[in-house]
Amino acid sequence: MVKTALNRYFCAILFLLLPTWAAAQQDAQPLPAAANDLVQQILSRSGSPSAIAVSFQDVANLPPESQESTQNAISNAFRSANIRLVKPEQAVAEVQIAFSEDWQGSVWIATVQQGSSSQVVIKKIARSQRAVSARTPTLTLRKIPVWQQETQILDFFEDNQNLLVLEPGQLSLYASDNGQWRPRQTLAIPHQHPWPRDLRGRLEVHGGHIDAFLPGTRCSGSISPPALDCRASDDPWPIDSGLVAFFSPRRNFFSGLLAGQSAGASVTPFFSAAAWQNGDQRMWLFTGTDGRARLFQNDLASPAATYNGWGSTLAAVHSTCGSGWQLLATAPADTIRPDSVQAVEIAGREALPVSAPVELSGAVEALWTAGNYNQVVNGVVQSQATGKYEAFTLTAICNQ
Repeated sequence: MVKTALNRYFCAILFLLLPTWAAAQQDAQPLPAAANDLVQQILSRSGSPSAIAVSFQDVANLPPESQESTQNAISNAFRSANIRLVKPEQAVAEVQIAFSEDWQGSVWIATVQQGSSSQVVIKKIARSQRAVSARTPTLTLRKIPVWQQETQILDFFEDNQNLLVLEPGQLSLYASDNGQWRPRQTLAIPHQHPWPRDLRGRLEVHGGHIDAFLPGTRCSGSISPPALDCRASDDPWPIDSGLVAFFSPRRNFFSGLLAGQSAGASVTPFFSAAAWQNGDQRMWLFTGTDGRARLFQNDLASPAATYNGWGSTLAAVHSTCGSGWQLLATAPADTIRPDSVQAVEIAGREALPVSAPVELSGAVEALWTAGNYNQVVNGVVQSQATGKYEAFTLTAICNQ
């Protein structure tokens, strides 16, 4: 899935910082010490300019009091180093500091602009030992290969007898023959307008009835006898557990306008989303096109939490592990490196990784919750080694 160049750069930095902190044996670094360490790194990179202009950006949605105390700690650290804080027109260097976070803790990213040169300083602050301990993997993700082919796979459906593969120009049907998939029928998908460059599609099969969604096009038909009728359509796409949303026909993301049970509600434009029931709470999570994942609880009026450092693709899985619901989320990587998927559980408003990442052969092209009572997630990657598209399933296995 395509991200902007800025998102790719920012997410790639965060992805390099995501290895598990197995050696974390102490509480998080105190705020004054963390601020002083960041300032010393900035000064060592910039030659200790006598006067700087400092600005702050909060991309982690910190509480106001936390944001203020963090800014004050960093400003005081500069003053303690005998650096004057001045307006930009009086500054020898300008420092922009963004407060972000990943699954292990806080991330401070400082961009130092001095003349025509620019440098980046990154400071990570671990969460407390109690929070780190909560991240002990409680489940294992099992990946099972289903199918691979040279041409693009948008989505697929599999049961004991049938395999349906949604492609840009056709729907291919395969039948099981002694454990092997044999070609059965190919159904064309006519469309009035050229497909967008980064094409996506959605396939749903219920009781032998087929629904296929592509940008500006919807197809309906049946497995037996094989049939498919396609028409121009702006119908919303089903996403997950009653969540239905309108897809931008010329782009590769959802517009943010919702339908179905949430008709009339709208959120920030997003790449993917998941919905699930956690006890008496209804939960939604959207991966926005701005690089932020937003959690909603009970209603869609305003986010209950915002997360950074996530990939753009996720799906919910219903397991017998932990709270019973997990999110399978891709890593915040671009398409130049292989992707990975990790299980995350929402505890209150905190996102906790509960599995080791599953390494994949390429970038994730699609990730959807499948049937079987939401216990399976279907995925598609394009292998960097072979160039082929690979369909697979993911299930959650509880650790003993």
